[in-house]
Amino acid sequence: MTRRLGLFGAVLLALAVVYVIAWHTQPGSGHAAPTAVPRTVAVTAVDRSCPPPAPGSGQAHIAMIAMPSGARAAAGPARGAAQPAMATLSAVPAATTAASKSSAKSVPVTASAPGALTTVSAPQAGSFGGTQIVATGQMAAGFEAEQATAGGLGTVACTHPGSDMWFVGTGQGAGASTIRLYLMNTGTVAASVDVTILTDAGLQSGLNDGITVPPHQYMLEDIAPLVRGSAALVLHVQTSSGQVAAAVWEGSGSTGAWLPQASAPATRVVIPGLTAASSAARLFIAVPGAGDANVKVTALTAQGKFLPFGSSPVNSPAAAASSFSLSSLGASASAIELSSSVPITGAVLVPGNGIGSVTAAAAPVTEQGIVAGNPAGGGQTVGLVLSAPAGAVRASITVVSSERQGQTAQGTPQLATVPAGHTVAVTVRPARGDDDRPFAIVVTPQAGSGPLYAARVVVSGGNGLSGPLASVLPVPSALTAVTLPPTRDSYAAVLP
Repeated sequence: MTRRLGLFGAVLLALAVVYVIAWHTQPGSGHAAPTAVPRTVAVTAVDRSCPPPAPGSGQAHIAMIAMPSGARAAAGPARGAAQPAMATLSAVPAATTAASKSSAKSVPVTASAPGALTTVSAPQAGSFGGTQIVATGQMAAGFEAEQATAGGLGTVACTHPGSDMWFVGTGQGAGASTIRLYLMNTGTVAASVDVTILTDAGLQSGLNDGITVPPHQYMLEDIAPLVRGSAALVLHVQTSSGQVAAAVWEGSGSTGAWLPQASAPATRVVIPGLTAASSAARLFIAVPGAGDANVKVTALTAQGKFLPFGSSPVNSPAAAASSFSLSSLGASASAIELSSSVPITGAVLVPGNGIGSVTAAAAPVTEQGIVAGNPAGGGQTVGLVLSAPAGAVRASITVVSSERQGQTAQGTPQLATVPAGHTVAVTVRPARGDDDRPFAIVVTPQAGSGPLYAARVVVSGGNGLSGPLASVLPVPSALTAVTLPPTRDSYAAVLP
């Protein structure tokens, strides 16, 4: 009997030990689990798509640069780090051209010059196709590419393929007699694309049917006949299968402008890059949801915050695009901050050459921002419009030119300080001794800075940044490393 009681007690003791261990290790117990540390890895491959050249502009050129930063060293060695430093440019033909047996074959173009600006002619496919860029190894870290003119002026960013994209601009009845939507599929399977069109008259039904874009080809959609008489335009491009890179060109005849991709709708967005010649600019607000938007419009100027429409919010109707004059802004470089009761996105048309240039709601610069295509000389002035809607910003600005006799010129970094709630315009010039060569601009926010919104502007004439606007590009982030979400062990699958 004593032996049985002893065996029973041992069993109870073993069960108690198991229970205590399980209790102390299960998720949600009173004991803190080890903190999961995010893992940072280096960027070793990127895929970009550039649209066909704008109407009447001839063969396109591609300006590109791969710029390392301190974050790459922090990321340490990564899988794929031994890949060759190479950027390969391949032609993306139109779907109708690719189907023709007479379509000419194009030869891919390669480049390998990490840390230097490279400008090449885009490979042709039939009659001026789009371009796919695949960069690997050190040519992928901090990579940025733009379609550029023969003089080196970047006009539109080459973007990552995606499944959800927004574009906001002027309407057909407000000067954009031609509106072209390019859908480029560089994947291996067909992509199914849905395009939603909003104007100041509301939702338009011109593209109700899905668009199938074959692999390694692009489709062109003529939007102008679907939005006649419109004053404002929004295109929402979504894919239900596959991914595409989208681009939108608006103009009249052979003069016009590319629309930069706008950030996704949110209750607070920032539109950077208004120049000192923006007194006749127009603001476009897109409200994709079912509820009207009450929008507070704040201009971030060199003198601080300013309310161009007064303290009362402006009203933008649901499922539509609205247009507002910014004439009260005056001659001041600025950014526009929109705070809304419902998610919105937006853009600003700044008058200039042709119909002018468009800047759109953008994300803040993280790690480093790069614009590859900046012209030298030619009666044009290049600058940056830097805005700090929250905390003050200190940023380093560096220019990098193309290689010459195996050497790359890199200018002395220029420091810019932007007080909180202000905008600062900075003129940027080529490195000393390289006044005749296009250059890239690298913008690096310093540690402890608030969010930085930036745009590159090019104006005609030599009177600083107050001349007619020739081009504006929101500055995108060019990452050398990405942070993976943290992981941790969990018994959630085996414990109640």
